[in-house]
Amino acid sequence: MTRSSQALRLGAVGLITALSLLLHQQAARLPIDFDEDDYMRAGQILADEIRTGNPAILLEDNYRIEHPQFVKILIASVMLGMEPIQRIPELPVTANPYELMHRPTLAAVRRMEVAFGVLAVTALAVVSPVAGILLATSTWVIKYTSQVMLESVPLLFSLLGVALYEFARGISSARRRRLAYVASAIGIGLAVGAKYPYAIAGLAIVVDRLRRTRRGETLRLKDALGWSAIAALAFFAVNPYLWSDPIGRLIASAAYHPDYATSEQVQSTGFPMWQQLIWLLQSVPWHDDQNIFLVKFDFWMLPLALIGLVPLARKRPVYAIWLGLGAVALFFWPTKWPQYLLTIAVPYALAGAAGIGLIGKIALLLPRRILKGR
Repeated sequence: MTRSSQALRLGAVGLITALSLLLHQQAARLPIDFDEDDYMRAGQILADEIRTGNPAILLEDNYRIEHPQFVKILIASVMLGMEPIQRIPELPVTANPYELMHRPTLAAVRRMEVAFGVLAVTALAVVSPVAGILLATSTWVIKYTSQVMLESVPLLFSLLGVALYEFARGISSARRRRLAYVASAIGIGLAVGAKYPYAIAGLAIVVDRLRRTRRGETLRLKDALGWSAIAALAFFAVNPYLWSDPIGRLIASAAYHPDYATSEQVQSTGFPMWQQLIWLLQSVPWHDDQNIFLVKFDFWMLPLALIGLVPLARKRPVYAIWLGLGAVALFFWPTKWPQYLLTIAVPYALAGAAGIGLIGKIALLLPRRILKGR
């Protein structure tokens, strides 16, 4: 790549980052949503105890045990830099979100979420500027990485994990390639440490590696075990609550989800198995009266992604595997909340970019063929 093309690409990444920041800042004004009070309370419990000289709370408490601790610790770290606030009450999961949260603290935590969301867009723009634009303008991504949710952190780290795995394959130096694989494993471990469903990105790496082995590449057991061990260490490092009883507490955390999926709250929605597809065919349907989302391109993403599936599978198979595995998981998992779409947001954007590339190629070649036919 020449210096001029590098400068052009760097400029594109900068513009896409600026666009993402603008759109996220708009969305950071959204009203308080479901789950935000839960995650704020989880962070507040940790922050308040650490202030009183009890850092061991990290080993003892994980409010909302169904989710890992990593993002809650990040929320606590933001709160530790601010004045203590009145304790956010514990409400039933079916209750409306607590509206009386301290707004400056809420805004500060949302800024942290925005930072991770924008960094995810920047990282994807480095991989593919067109995909970066699609991720930056997705209203689903903007919403759920601008509020106090769990999505922005694993969105970034799952992308870094897969991107570094793909990047490592093209490195000639054995030492640098090894470092890239280590960084990839850490990225996947941190993603899962933020929210369990993002393990689908790690599974995509495993499937891609096995696929390549069947095609004649060598897979050393030592390397595979080493990569897995590093990912597991990264996961446990950011979840100290699991240290004292990793098996028991992981089982308790995992056991929540099947019960919740069959709960009245989930069943009463009446969502069909294909509800995630319905979400994909529209932009965020709420907040229209607040003029939050300046761009609504979501509807066109699906046909573009479908067009781009084959080109993506040829050029970047690990992302196509990620998208396929994630789509199957979304289809069969009974809980259909729209934030789950972010587990496939990265490969979905890359498929859309591949679709745009294919359409552009056809548009350029078709006139030539027509003229030759004459």
